[in-house]
Amino acid sequence: MQTSGRRQRHRRRSRRLRRRRRLFGIVVVLILAAGMAGIFLWKRSHTAGSPPTSENKGGSKDTKKKDAQSGTSDYTIELQGDSEVTVRLGDPYEDAGAVVKDRQGNRTDISVSLEEYDLNTAGEHQLVYKATDPKGKEISAQRTVTVTPNKEYGAKGLPICMYHYVYDANSVPENLNSNYIEVGTLEEELKYLHENDYYFPTWKEVREYLDGERILPDKSIVLSFDDGPLYIELAIPLFEKYQTPATSFVITSYYNDKSMLDPYRNNQYLTLESHTDNMHRGGGTYGHGGIFPALSKEEALADLKKSIEYCGNGDALAYPFGDYTAECEQTVEEAGFLCAVTTEPGKCYPGDDPYALTRVRMLGSQSLDQFISEIN
Repeated sequence: MQTSGRRQRHRRRSRRLRRRRRLFGIVVVLILAAGMAGIFLWKRSHTAGSPPTSENKGGSKDTKKKDAQSGTSDYTIELQGDSEVTVRLGDPYEDAGAVVKDRQGNRTDISVSLEEYDLNTAGEHQLVYKATDPKGKEISAQRTVTVTPNKEYGAKGLPICMYHYVYDANSVPENLNSNYIEVGTLEEELKYLHENDYYFPTWKEVREYLDGERILPDKSIVLSFDDGPLYIELAIPLFEKYQTPATSFVITSYYNDKSMLDPYRNNQYLTLESHTDNMHRGGGTYGHGGIFPALSKEEALADLKKSIEYCGNGDALAYPFGDYTAECEQTVEEAGFLCAVTTEPGKCYPGDDPYALTRVRMLGSQSLDQFISEIN
């Protein structure tokens, strides 16, 4: 009987223990659930109650401006006329304009500006149109204008002036002749060119002008001095003073080493070009008796290439004594020159032979008025 009573008491204790454990587990679960709910509610209330940040407000003014300038605008620029146009060099071009339309294709009163353009050279040109939409976004469009070469647009003519020697009146040369110009007279001419905004094209631009690929300003001029920089020492400071570019056609055989030409070659207003290396001498039977027409092509080419090496340039050549033949022209072209000048008088025009260019002779006895008349 005692054993049976003990068993009953043990069973009752076990049942009570199991009930307590279940109750404890339920309490733990409830506590965890309550904690999770509290965290959720806290986060929700914190988010709802916190003040808006700069992002919530839509960003700073700079950010708004940047956003307005990026992305796609609701407006577009529509070109009037063709988007691709072809015009001959020198022919008038009338732009058809452009308008701004909204997304529905309705024309607006937003103004369109056309950026400055220059159609004075052959080739493709992009005309850029710009406008600003109501949100401050810049919109743009382009029209392609192709300018084709044209030699018949009525060019005024380009004077390539031919000078030789410059002297000082206080030291008159014994062999003074019309090829000499007094330094004071030259200064008057350079001052006139400077004060009247003359343009001094490069030889590359001269060639483009001759080929009908470039329109030069009406007041354009090339200054050239034959035989070499030793004869124009007095002129070089004037080129610098009046910012006037000039070409010195150099007989390079007069210099034992090309380094002797360095002081001239490094001057920003003086360009050294070829008057040949050693062909400024007699020995021929053509024209003034210069040797060039009498030499073989191989001999002449070797001479010209040496002169290019000494000058550091090979864009233009002056024929010695003005003597040349068709064969001479071919040799000059084969040597890589863009132009060659003669002693024949006159201005140059589009369509002229680039290897037989005329020049305007400058005389030492000329007055300033005569100079102005010659170049205009």
